Amino acid sequence: MPRKALEHDFLMNGILAVAALHMAATTDPPEALSYLDAALEYHNQAFTPFRQAVDNMTPSNCDAVFAHSVITTVIGIGLPHLTAERGESSSMTENIIVVCELLQGVSNIFRIGRSWFQTSLYSRSKFFDDHAQNLASDTEEALTRLTAINDAMMAPVDADQHRIIKDALGLLRRSFTRYRSSPDAASVLSWLAVVDKEFVHALRRRQPLALLALIHWAVLLGELDGKVWWAKKSGPALVSELLVALRPGDPLWEAARSWPKQKLGL
Repeated sequence: MPRKALEHDFLMNGILAVAALHMAATTDPPEALSYLDAALEYHNQAFTPFRQAVDNMTPSNCDAVFAHSVITTVIGIGLPHLTAERGESSSMTENIIVVCELLQGVSNIFRIGRSWFQTSLYSRSKFFDDHAQNLASDTEEALTRLTAINDAMMAPVDADQHRIIKDALGLLRRSFTRYRSSPDAASVLSWLAVVDKEFVHALRRRQPLALLALIHWAVLLGELDGKVWWAKKSGPALVSELLVALRPGDPLWEAARSWPKQKLGL
């Protein structure tokens, strides 16, 4: 990727942003604050050129676009915790939704122009295949409960929304299953990229069932805490925010709210 960065300024700025963010995460204040400021500056410089590249993807820039999409995801997850440490407010939920929106443009073009990609990370056509592991019993119960809530609440009143949530939950199950056999960041982050744009719109509208799916994904995100520096405390932070947004309801709904909280020790 460094060679690609020499050809694409947005990728170079992205690499510098994540490097500065890493330094901010591993350096004591006040020096950490200067690294955080640098990370934000590089990230902002990359944003508009990256969006332009997404809208005009070609065989020559597609690998750089995908590399930067990973960087954007890392920054979106890691930034709220670091800004909170210096007393600034940054919504974890909003950052995740923005990441989803950015990844939508990338993933759509990937499906169209798959033959362009040279980087092995992005050329795997069967990402979720060969992961037929059984889920832990509590995870299986939690995901089955989500499906039941969707069936009870949405199927009778809005067939389209029921389908959108059902599809997102199916992909979430596949991410949990893949993580069971391949406990890596790709298994966790993949869900953000593969969910349908209608589901991302539901998240943007703060649709309760979409947020309930997201709070369960936060359990998966929490698995990365201690494995990668940028995921530190991110899972609990996202769950804490979403518990405020998701009001108490009937016993089935309450059980769905409680599982992520219990899993992350909140």
